[in-house]
Amino acid sequence: MQFNTLNEFWDGIKDISKNNEIYIWGISIYGNLLGKLLNQAGISWNGYYDNYSSVEDNCLNLKPVFKSIDVELPREAFYILSMRNYEAVKSQLLENKIEEEHIIFFKDAKILDSLEETTTASSVSIKKLKSFQNIHSGEKCFIIGNGPSLCIEDLDMIYKLGIKSFACNLIFKCYEDTIWRPDYYFFTDGVGIRKTFGDVEVLKYALQNCKYMFSRSSGYLSIYADSFKNLVLFRQVFSSSEEKFDFSIDCSDKVYIGYTVTYIMIQMAAYMGFKEIYLLGMDHDFSLDSDLTGMLVDKQEIDNHSNILGNYPIWGLPNTKKTTLAYISAKTHADMNGIKIYNATRGGKLEVFERVSFEEIFDIGRCKDEGSCINSNKIE
Repeated sequence: MQFNTLNEFWDGIKDISKNNEIYIWGISIYGNLLGKLLNQAGISWNGYYDNYSSVEDNCLNLKPVFKSIDVELPREAFYILSMRNYEAVKSQLLENKIEEEHIIFFKDAKILDSLEETTTASSVSIKKLKSFQNIHSGEKCFIIGNGPSLCIEDLDMIYKLGIKSFACNLIFKCYEDTIWRPDYYFFTDGVGIRKTFGDVEVLKYALQNCKYMFSRSSGYLSIYADSFKNLVLFRQVFSSSEEKFDFSIDCSDKVYIGYTVTYIMIQMAAYMGFKEIYLLGMDHDFSLDSDLTGMLVDKQEIDNHSNILGNYPIWGLPNTKKTTLAYISAKTHADMNGIKIYNATRGGKLEVFERVSFEEIFDIGRCKDEGSCINSNKIE
């Protein structure tokens, strides 16, 4: 069952809820938003299903969360698919003998964006975001991923170089082993945020160890919008096409989803005016992945994260096919605007950007010999 507008969806779901069980499929950002809005509207619904939820996610928005492979799906229930790329889940439900008219989805992802706009417009840190425009005009920066190739020695060297850096997710797990800290710290995954910052003391620790923390305005951290001066919330939206992803030129207005927080960081780095961007720890390979049709690819021999961050699971299903397309869009924007993006990752499978050796950047060999090296951050 396809709804073409948000109003059409609300009218339809109110009618369906009178005599039927309703479940939301997916516990990430849009599933969370749908649950909140159904509760606010007083619409009866029964809970969540998710393919990758863990035991901790047994309740969300006062409703139970079921891991789909562990329980039998009620065949007469209706299922709201809370994601843009719904084809794989739709096929899964059909294989479980769920009738097609009981599967509710949004063909136009802008409807999902409008869900966000109804709840979070006042949470966007517009004034703060505007203050970052071109603040680092002509400078260099590192954007650091959490892939298995990342090591403490590289982070220590970035500190010695005095180059601005972006980092994300559970990077703070390695802080006890390095004096390096990111200038700009990003966390956008809905499930990951709830798992990580349920204890506000963990959030305070993360905020104290960066200059600014960025997250999406529709996420869990929006409840702290007025509590922390260095918390910056942006509006994240879908691109008009996922064959050629949109790239934001005004991050105070919106930032585009690219199936990786790295795409957010690249957009923000360009908005801040950086002209040389070096990617590090972007291995671009995961133990679970999905192909272009959304079907699961299992590669259990692959490590998902650097061992300097401890052992933790991936929170959702990566899609390196789509993230590659997002990186191509980032490169296109960079090439058209005089921005150089280099991949300094040790190994890995990201080949969109020109490869450079980390040791050869900024005379790192000389820096190691001399014990310190604070290079000019401006491009010559």
